[in-house]
Amino acid sequence: MAKKLKGDQVLTGQLLREGDVVFLTEGGNWSLDLQDAKIATTPEKVEEFDLFIAQAEEANLVIDVYPFVVERDDTGKLIPSHIREKMRTTGPSIVYAEL
Repeated sequence: MAKKLKGDQVLTGQLLREGDVVFLTEGGNWSLDLQDAKIATTPEKVEEFDLFIAQAEEANLVIDVYPFVVERDDTGKLIPSHIREKMRTTGPSIVYAEL
């Protein structure tokens, strides 16, 4: 399921119950913070994500799991390369009103 390496990649998905965007960590857990993400820097490391994709879907904890390309800014902070992931990592673009 993992794609050819076009740059450093991280694995993302959404928590099934809460719907929050999460990222796979080095410890094999899921974090809400992109900066906690495990980074695949080689095609072999990206292929290892396939195991986590299968486990996440089988456990029904995380859905829509896929890798995406990240870059680092001048401070070393991870930033998504594609607009879709930039929007997903920053959260909703509207302010929710209390009813």
